[in-house]
Amino acid sequence: MISHWQSSVVTSRHQRTLTFPWQAPAGHVARLREVLTTVTARPGIPDWYEIPATVRKLHPDGIRAVIGYGSWYAEGPRKPTNFPDIYLVVDDYSRFHSNAFHAWMNRRLPPNVYFIWSDDERPRRILGKYNVISWNDLEVECGPQLRDVYNAGRLTKLVWLAWAWDEATRDGLTTRLVDANCTLTPVALGSLPECFSNDSFSLELLGISYRGEPRLEGWEHLRALHAAGAQSYRELHGLLLDAFAKSTGLLEAVPDGFRKLAHPEWPELTRMTWRLLRRSRRRGYLRWPRIILTEPHLVDLAVGEAERKAGVHVKVTSKLRHHPFIFGLPEFLRVLRERATRERIRKDQRSQPPNDR
Repeated sequence: MISHWQSSVVTSRHQRTLTFPWQAPAGHVARLREVLTTVTARPGIPDWYEIPATVRKLHPDGIRAVIGYGSWYAEGPRKPTNFPDIYLVVDDYSRFHSNAFHAWMNRRLPPNVYFIWSDDERPRRILGKYNVISWNDLEVECGPQLRDVYNAGRLTKLVWLAWAWDEATRDGLTTRLVDANCTLTPVALGSLPECFSNDSFSLELLGISYRGEPRLEGWEHLRALHAAGAQSYRELHGLLLDAFAKSTGLLEAVPDGFRKLAHPEWPELTRMTWRLLRRSRRRGYLRWPRIILTEPHLVDLAVGEAERKAGVHVKVTSKLRHHPFIFGLPEFLRVLRERATRERIRKDQRSQPPNDR
């Protein structure tokens, strides 16, 4: 098993991939599919359906699937300031976008992100957010050739399938979710110490999208997400760890979790993990200019995000609204200073989740 895994890593280096291809045993893949199929098909409550239905009305053609993710669909960590986040999986960007520039950006840095705003309230309120990604890009970004962790990181959370074009699409989405979990499993392991608990692995896997982007939320939010789906996460992540151990021979089960077996490839796995996270953060910063170019209510968005994610109030003055790039920078720096320390994702690459300190 070691030799097969080593050959996969050599192949990944030759192809300049930033993660570590490995193959889960067929029995584990079948069980992973069962768990994910059950989770994604769970019954929704009434307000789960509102934004998916709204977005489908806005874009009636060329949609393959609508996927709900994040706190709104977690039945636990929702707050009054939360709003639904969804993925819109489309056939083709050129067909979906009427603006060629938007289609071009979507191809270069998927997904494009759009907000749905209230139109009868002042100040404006975000009703929901949707990420646009093509079926082909979804396959790439959930597999070992992924360009960053933005998409796979979100799709390793417990998502909800709001709508699919047909059963083949539904089945294909389950495959993509399995791929995302398997692709990011070695990335999470590369961040963990020699011995770790199952819950520590869960937090690290759930936190990859937070480590790989500049974000205001931190480990407390991740703990709430994990607690909301603890039973499913423990089953799913236990399967992933057991599959990786059996496929590679690099882990062994111990009474309180797992232990990394001595092997010269572990340092390289860790280096590849941090290379991927650094690249993801760089690409994350590139997403900010795109929001500036595509979002018509930028000031309302920035103020809402500061209050929702960092708990910092920003007063919207006429100067700020009319000259956001001049008067917004001091406010942005103030938000960064005042956000609660416990909500920060640690940038030190040597840091670990609280369970492993």
